[in-house]
Amino acid sequence: MKKEDLIILLNSLLLPLNFKKKGNNWLFNGEILSKVVNLQKSDFGNYYYLNYGFTIAKLELTTTTHIHYRLASTNSEENIRIKDLLDLESNIEPEQRIFELENLIKEKIINQMTDINNEAELLSEIKKMPYSSIIPLVVKQHFNLSEW
Repeated sequence: MKKEDLIILLNSLLLPLNFKKKGNNWLFNGEILSKVVNLQKSDFGNYYYLNYGFTIAKLELTTTTHIHYRLASTNSEENIRIKDLLDLESNIEPEQRIFELENLIKEKIINQMTDINNEAELLSEIKKMPYSSIIPLVVKQHFNLSEW
């Protein structure tokens, strides 16, 4: 499998949702929230990461997104499988790799991207996070989360 195959898969899933492709990013620019999915190549091999997140339009942005995630799992077996699927040198049949990646992207990225469309929905998602240290100060201040 090649990077181009990953791009074709991401295009097929994100372009119908009105994301626009720009380089290795798929962007949805909303008036309140913007959403981004990023395909990042590892420096250590033919391995990729799928990063995604949200930007609050009215806030200063000092990183790529205000709230960001990476395709992963808290289940260790599933997380190993995700890593194997995104390692294009792993010995997985191309059709199986595409099938599993498509399902994971739909379940973990697209569901979240389509469920969060305003600040209240984003705040609800933020409050589910296990710890607040990854939330930028500007976001904490915006949502008055200084105590959290």
